Amino acid sequence: MFKYSFQIKLGLFIFGFMIVFTVFGLNWYMVKNIREDAREQVEYLARAYTDAINNLEPENIQYILEIIMPSINFPMVITSNNEIYAVKNLNINYPEGSPEYEAKIRDIIVRMDESFTPLPVTGNDIEISRIHYGDPAIVGKLRWVPYLEVGLMILYILLGFFGFQFIRNSEKRSIWMGMARETAHQLGTPISSLMGWVKLLEDGESRKEVIPYIHEDISHLSQISNRFQKIGSHSKFKPVPLLKLAQKTADYMQARIPSSSRIQIVVSGEDATISGEETLLSWALENLVKNALDALKNNTGTITVEISQAIGASIQVTDTGSGISRKNRNHIFKPGFSTKKRGWGLGLSLTRRIIEDIHRGKITLVSSKPGGTVFRIDLPK
Repeated sequence: MFKYSFQIKLGLFIFGFMIVFTVFGLNWYMVKNIREDAREQVEYLARAYTDAINNLEPENIQYILEIIMPSINFPMVITSNNEIYAVKNLNINYPEGSPEYEAKIRDIIVRMDESFTPLPVTGNDIEISRIHYGDPAIVGKLRWVPYLEVGLMILYILLGFFGFQFIRNSEKRSIWMGMARETAHQLGTPISSLMGWVKLLEDGESRKEVIPYIHEDISHLSQISNRFQKIGSHSKFKPVPLLKLAQKTADYMQARIPSSSRIQIVVSGEDATISGEETLLSWALENLVKNALDALKNNTGTITVEISQAIGASIQVTDTGSGISRKNRNHIFKPGFSTKKRGWGLGLSLTRRIIEDIHRGKITLVSSKPGGTVFRIDLPK
């Protein structure tokens, strides 16, 4: 992820720049069309006004004054011999006819002529008046739209960034706490077992019977160290016989179940082999078996691990325990979620990472009800 951090940031920057460019481009296109429409209206008005004057047709002049002029929605000033003849759509707060009123109009004319060349109205080839015009009011508003949109977009990005940072930091804290607890949980079984074997030796138990189990627990401690090392690094895949792996995991867990319990772990199925990381697959399977053991009440029940193969291979873990409630089924793979009082909520999330992220497989809760829960792992060959 860190390897591609720069590329991701660069891609987001380019994408943001494209959004800004598109917003300003669309705004420029709309403003350009509106200004062109205004120019066309003024040109039409000037031609109509010129034709009416040249032809001395009062009806046309009345049509221009009563129909065309009221329909214009942009500011306009008509001057004749440098005198103000008519104004349209100008918001001036001074009384009409006052020196301030005329000065304001003159100032507006100068600004409008900077943007648009005034159009002459001629009669008998003599300029009678000029039409000065400016941008429609909507153009002024549209000019602020892209700035408003970009500002809102930046605000949204900042809020999203800080929100995601807060969520990310919370998840990281939860994961680190969970990893620490999971480490203690992983180490707890072999260490407790070693303490038990030592106690048996102290009580006079035969060394030949105890020493092999001590070596097995020491080997398991080394395996736990390898698990945490390999979960965060690139794995080198090798052929893994799943039936043998499942039997080894089942034997290890069965030997550490109290002798007074009536729990059986049964392994069956086909001798399927896939390409994978044996240490991590063993960890994933062990997590499922541990969860199944926790679900069995009164130290009674059966856990079945079945291996099958078709296009790839699958491992199905079935228990006869209490089941998972419907409201919790969508949360069981989330880091930190646990229904156990002393659970850390990382077992199934680590299992999903091992199966789906590292091995490109799929883990599914097939069914769950009181008396039976079924998990299935599907792995490619």
